[in-house]
Formats: sequence, C-alpha cells, structure tokens
Amino acid sequence: MEIDLKLLQYAVVLARHRHFGRAAAALRISQPTLSRNIATLERQIGMRVFERSHRDVVATPAGDDVLKMADELIARAEALSNRLQLVRDGRGGRLRVAAGAYIHDIAVQPAAIDLIKANPSIRLELLEREWTAVAAMLMTDRIDFAVFDIASLRGMPALRIESLGSLQGVYFCRAGHPLLEKASLQPADMRDYPFVLPSLSNLQAGLIDGLDAGMTLDPATGDVLSSVAVSSFRISRDIVAGTDAIGIGHPSQVKEGLAAGRLALLHLPWRSKLPAAEMGIAYKRERTLPPSARTFINLIRKRVRTVETSRRGSGRST
Repeated sequence: MEIDLKLLQYAVVLARHRHFGRAAAALRISQPTLSRNIATLERQIGMRVFERSHRDVVATPAGDDVLKMADELIARAEALSNRLQLVRDGRGGRLRVAAGAYIHDIAVQPAAIDLIKANPSIRLELLEREWTAVAAMLMTDRIDFAVFDIASLRGMPALRIESLGSLQGVYFCRAGHPLLEKASLQPADMRDYPFVLPSLSNLQAGLIDGLDAGMTLDPATGDVLSSVAVSSFRISRDIVAGTDAIGIGHPSQVKEGLAAGRLALLHLPWRSKLPAAEMGIAYKRERTLPPSARTFINLIRKRVRTVETSRRGSGRST
C-alpha cells in the first residue's frame, strides 16, 4: 500500500485544529480540497480516521493510531530532507541540536554565539531539554545531535558517543544562608532546606540522596526530582539567590553571583568528591554529521576546555 505523505500531513494538521476550516487555513488550501484529501486518505487505508460533526472533528480510536504513526513518519521525512541538504553543501538545511540544562549554559549557548558570528547564514535550532526528552528526540531523528551527561545515554546501542570530558560542580546557596553559620555541617542539617534543580537521571541520584528530604522519582520517566524541580539552571540560580533553597552548578555558572555577593559556596565536609558529570556528544550511529555540525561540536569542545581550565586555575589560586 502506497500512501502519499502529504495526505498524512493534512490529517495531522486536521487533528491538531479539530476543524476543517481552521486546518485548511493553516495549510493554505481550500476547505473542499482538504475534505477531498482526507477522504482519499481514508479510502487508501480502508478505515475512517476522523469522526465528523457540525462542531468538531475528532480522531476515531483507529485513527488515533494512524495519526501517531503519521506524526513520526512526517518527522523522519523532514529530518531526512534536512539532513540531505546539510550533507550536500554544509550550509543548507537546519542544524537541530538539543542540550541538557547545565551544558547548555556552560558551553552550548556560548558556542552557538561563536558559530553564528562566524556564519551568520547558519540555520540553527537550539533546544534545552531534560535527558528523557533528549533521548526520545535522538531516536526519532528530530535532532542531529545532543550534548548531554553521557552516563544517561550509554545504554543505548543505537547511539554513538563522543566524550567532552568531566565537568566538576559545586553546591551553592544564597549569601547569608543559615547553613553557612554551622561550625560543622552535617547531612541532617541539609534536609531542612529544599534543593532546586533540573531533573536528574537515576544515575545522578547520589548528588542529593540523603540531603534533599523532598526528593522523589517521576513515575512516568524514572527521573530524579528535587524538592523544587525546574526546567533550566537559570531558574534554579534565581530561586537559590532569593530563598533558602540549595543548588548545584558549575563554578562558571555561579561566578558572577559569588563576585556580586549574592551567592555563596557550600562545603560538605563528609563528601570526598565534588559533584561531577561526564559530558559528551551523542548522535545516531547511522547518521553522518554534516560539516556545520562538526564545526559546532569543535566550538563546544573549545568552550568546555576553556571553562575547565578556568576552574582549575581558580582552584589553584585559592
């Protein structure tokens, strides 16, 4: 059975708008044309995809399954078309990249600025996402590559991993926090205050296990959620600066707050090692990265080396 991909796209848009007139306007075609195309699709697959009424258009139970498959096929087709453009000349097409909350701030966003300065014609889609979303986007070809804590992604044989090295973090709080007055800080003292973090994979649970009394596991994803779960490090930093919450970040992310006297570092004497994560680049094994992707990755590597060199230099100076 051959199905025109355009018909599937029409069905996906109709399902989103639930109205022939609005869907036709979004597609920039006439309503009768959309109606004919949906009828053609239903004839081709031998089932009704939509139930129609005067007020609404909704998917049938079988249509729901068709639409889910259609959405995935359309995404893959768009990714393939985009990828062919990128591979062909290294300039056409759109480079799609997803990054975790910490590495996004530390290296990916600054590297993107360097990339755009060097190549103003670049078409770049830059996304900051949690690790489960990153993995799903990689596996469905919605992004060209991801920049993330690779410990979370190592168990996926379909992915190729390139290490960026380990990034070492710090625990921090607001300046004047009650914990800073403790002569001998203990784990029990920490549990009186919430942690505020982006979600963590279960491999990173040890960063807050036994310290954050409000830590839970997301039943849908298995992610570790701190007392206050946020979507980006910037939100975490702002909340820590204005409350008694505790955060974890890279020294480069809290440098300005420390210098301005808004933030302070928390030393946990019972921990022999500071929090750390191994960052890396991940992409599907079957994928050939275009020149623009390789250029971007090299800029990200350079940024990671720079912040780590700066951190080690600061450590020696103190």
